[in-house]
Amino acid sequence: MRIDPIHYLEASSCSIDSSRKLHFQARYSDAIYLAGVSVECLLRAFITHKFDKRHDLHELFKASSLEKLIPDRRRREVGCWLGTIWARWKNNYRYVSDERLKSEFKRLKHDRGISGDYLKENSRMVINCAYNLRILGENQWRHLNKK
Repeated sequence: MRIDPIHYLEASSCSIDSSRKLHFQARYSDAIYLAGVSVECLLRAFITHKFDKRHDLHELFKASSLEKLIPDRRRREVGCWLGTIWARWKNNYRYVSDERLKSEFKRLKHDRGISGDYLKENSRMVINCAYNLRILGENQWRHLNKK
């Protein structure tokens, strides 16, 4: 099946919406995974050439034209969003339970400074960053396609 950039953009939107629903259902590992998929789809929407790297968000970002479209005044903010996601999302998280991901986040020290349910808080952080990236990406998409 052919998947065009607009299809990736639509999938990004659907994935982040589903991710938010999963978060509110306390399905945090699923929510984190789907938020990362949303970012992956968004980045693929901005890749204009054949790209063989599979699920590496850092490589996808470098290959996408999105970086060139980020206004200078927003680069630091976008870098923080991406850093938060890169530190907390791996493609193989789709195979783990909340308990397993909680253990992994503790090992990675993603529990530091968080009182209460640190998996829930990390889920919230990843989803918020992915949502912000989606909004930025959709705005850039509209701007590019006005021309």
